[in-house]
Amino acid sequence: MTHRTKKPRRLFFSALALASLIFAVDGGGAVHARQKKSGGKVKPGAKLLPNATPTPDSAQKPVATQLPPSILVRWQGKPGVNRYRLQLATDEKFEDIVFDQAVEGRQYVVKELPPGNYFWRVAPAAAETSITYSQPERVTLGNEAKVAEGSVVLPADATGWRVATGEVAKVAPANLRPGGVVDFVGLGADGRVFAVDGASGISLWTSRYNAAAGAQTASPTAVSFEPLVVGDPLRGTYVIVATQGGVRALLGDTGRETWRASLEGTAVSGVAADLDGDGKQELVVVTEGPEMFYVINPLSGRVQASQKLSGEVAGPPYAFEAGGKRGVVLGMKQGRVEFRGADGQVVAEAKIDEDVTTAPLVTHRGEMSFMAVGGNSALWALSVPDLKVLGAIRAEDDSVRGTLASADVDGDGSAEIVMVTKRGRVALVSTDDGTVRWFAEGAGAAASAAFADVNGDGVLDVIVPGAGNTFALAFSGRDGSLVMRVEESGKAVNQSAGGRTRSLVVTPALGGGGWLVGGDPAGTGLRAVELPKGSVKTAAK
Repeated sequence: MTHRTKKPRRLFFSALALASLIFAVDGGGAVHARQKKSGGKVKPGAKLLPNATPTPDSAQKPVATQLPPSILVRWQGKPGVNRYRLQLATDEKFEDIVFDQAVEGRQYVVKELPPGNYFWRVAPAAAETSITYSQPERVTLGNEAKVAEGSVVLPADATGWRVATGEVAKVAPANLRPGGVVDFVGLGADGRVFAVDGASGISLWTSRYNAAAGAQTASPTAVSFEPLVVGDPLRGTYVIVATQGGVRALLGDTGRETWRASLEGTAVSGVAADLDGDGKQELVVVTEGPEMFYVINPLSGRVQASQKLSGEVAGPPYAFEAGGKRGVVLGMKQGRVEFRGADGQVVAEAKIDEDVTTAPLVTHRGEMSFMAVGGNSALWALSVPDLKVLGAIRAEDDSVRGTLASADVDGDGSAEIVMVTKRGRVALVSTDDGTVRWFAEGAGAAASAAFADVNGDGVLDVIVPGAGNTFALAFSGRDGSLVMRVEESGKAVNQSAGGRTRSLVVTPALGGGGWLVGGDPAGTGLRAVELPKGSVKTAAK
């Protein structure tokens, strides 16, 4: 790595002049950290902070740790009962009980048990006499650092809904109608745009377009534009969709077209944001063939500004405001990040030493804001709004892909960043010291991550789509251990093998719970799984 400035900069993620952090997994699944030297001697695991020297071994904090095996037990429970007595034993008759404890909620993670076969059962803890336990269930705890598979599975008929939409390429939550219910707008792999009721999955409307005559056609670029949702106080909600030759606006409650805008090239991504500070949103749309940048009035479809881009863009534009400046940031595939204003002109730019592979993401460390962007071999940090390179975390023999996500997982006021990699890893990066807190395998089908506290421990967990017959996997925000797996019935498609990835979204539900929503692995439609009360929180971005 090299600087683009003459003087060495103070660095956030790692000291570029000394070392860059590498995270890896050995063949046996053990997690370890190394420092790749580019000058100077750095001890493994040392945190490299501005004006700091490597700490002694006794003070070193590991980048990631080997996780002990654990068992997550979940049960249906009884209405009105929130406290249960949970028992685990080595035999089905429960003559050799190894765990006996009263627990809150309807799930519990049991740790520090040796590998082996166990049986578990529960009973309402409030009962003083005539305790009736559930039927014993068997679970096997292996040597691997994960939750035992037999106890973490949510069945294919878990509480929720399904709708047969066909394969889902994109899905986004949207307030399409009055009443507070969060609905969902989806984009099918065949180019269809549809909206469903967020509480029931009932179809609200479906739109199909072809610029020539009526039959639907779709190409990989035609289904890359995620529908944009724009709110207007007078006219309600608009959904902006891409069609051949431009974009169109549909009314959120009916799907009826209100305007269309003709653009050069094919619309591949966009964002809705207030670019000029007047309190009203503008649309930014990026096209390919040719590569163009458009600013559009979302109420009329009139093009307000356009600029030619120098190359292809990685992911959608990212809107942000910093230092009194407003605009959007673009990750250009050929190693550049550009900040553009309301007129489309470049305000600032940065160059990195490799191709950009993700859209930028602005996140926070206390009062400090900075930008992260993925590359062919590293996660890069840049200052805002001047876009100066601060540092990088390198992923050995791997690359960052998909969409970056961030949330204040542990509620300490500083956001964490989650990235997925080409080799199917999901990693949680601390913005306090720039270290990888943990990472886990199994994200080969994931395009991004979502957040919810699924195990009720007060920390947001990281949820990604699973491969094969697995709809979703949730990893503990504390240590990366597996805390939930949602299964599918029937034959599923291994999407990671075919190159197709999926995304999931988490939204609050009326009554205090939440929904985990996304396309199913088999490509038959949209699925929603109900999350427990208190699981969905307002995450600091």
